[in-house]
Amino acid sequence: FEFTLHDGRVCAIRPMSEDDAEAMCAVLPQTHRESDFLGYLPGEFDLTIEQEREFIRDHLAKPCSMALAAEFDGHIIGFAGAYASERKRYAHHAEFGLAVRKEFWGLGLGRRLTEYAINWARDAGLRKLYLKVFETNTRAIRLYESLDFVEEARLKGDYLRADGAYGDTIIMAVFFNE
Repeated sequence: FEFTLHDGRVCAIRPMSEDDAEAMCAVLPQTHRESDFLGYLPGEFDLTIEQEREFIRDHLAKPCSMALAAEFDGHIIGFAGAYASERKRYAHHAEFGLAVRKEFWGLGLGRRLTEYAINWARDAGLRKLYLKVFETNTRAIRLYESLDFVEEARLKGDYLRADGAYGDTIIMAVFFNE
């Protein structure tokens, strides 16, 4: 579907496919260079296009998964994914993650991707959608709180920041069907 960003540009959000592997191999390192809030430090993402294609294929083959690409002007500018465990003990919830190119921060794209994931999880009959966010990512925390996510746990000194210090990871969740 298409929607208008806060600055008037029109963006599309669509399901990801294996054909996105090459574009993802370009945008993933870019998003990680632009932000200290993601799982890889700059320079750590080094999947080949075929490895990324296989990752997407495996993700999409899971029975309860979602992978989205956000596009502007034919280029991927953000992405999101979520999946539930195939094990019955954990199949009632899914982990969610997203990244947006810095040029598109603050324009409503992260909110749209998160809202899509919430609706997907609710429609899939899940009880909970959760994510991990670094304590220093206050803008993202405010976004998630505005969408009814609550803090469930805090992992102290969990991640190494680019500046060499350690930070806490916050686990946040939104609950459904309770």
